[in-house]
Amino acid sequence: MVDLEERAWLPRHCRGDRHAFPALLEAYRRPVYSYLARAGVLEAERDDVFQSVFLKIHAAARSYEPGRPLAPWIFTIVANTVRNHRRGKRNPGLFLSDHDGPEPSDPRPNPERAAEVRETIAWLDEAVAALPLAQREVLLLSGVVGMEQREIAEALDRPLNTVKTHLRRARLALAKVMARRDAPAERAGEPDETM
Repeated sequence: MVDLEERAWLPRHCRGDRHAFPALLEAYRRPVYSYLARAGVLEAERDDVFQSVFLKIHAAARSYEPGRPLAPWIFTIVANTVRNHRRGKRNPGLFLSDHDGPEPSDPRPNPERAAEVRETIAWLDEAVAALPLAQREVLLLSGVVGMEQREIAEALDRPLNTVKTHLRRARLALAKVMARRDAPAERAGEPDETM
């Protein structure tokens, strides 16, 4: 379903409506911030990059065409800002362990389970960080932001089939790494056939 009100925010902002940009900011605050956290923007730098994204959105508001979906347009700016920010950085940061996701429902989680979750998140951070940039961007826009493949193609200015290929390769690479990670644990529980 197309949100026509959402498509009107930037044109209204350009006409001087003081309520339009705050509405856009409120609607996109969480998905943009989540993308930044998982794209490797360090926590100490995240607020600055977030502010830079929305300053760029403000500056480019007149270039937005209201007949087109807003999310791909915004995440084009987000992805480009993150790419520019990451250029020249040695430590790409973490993807999942430092985020603003939901808190666990049990305020007193099982310590063993909590340690296992932290270990899995750290492992996943490393696995996602090892993906090529094109695969990582597509995976984050799909899995974290929740964009459809055609929206990702528009946001990244790539053909839809290229987006599908990158997403498929990213998922296969993570599945392969996960299979290797789990293989020793599975073998450890098997009986020794040499006896």
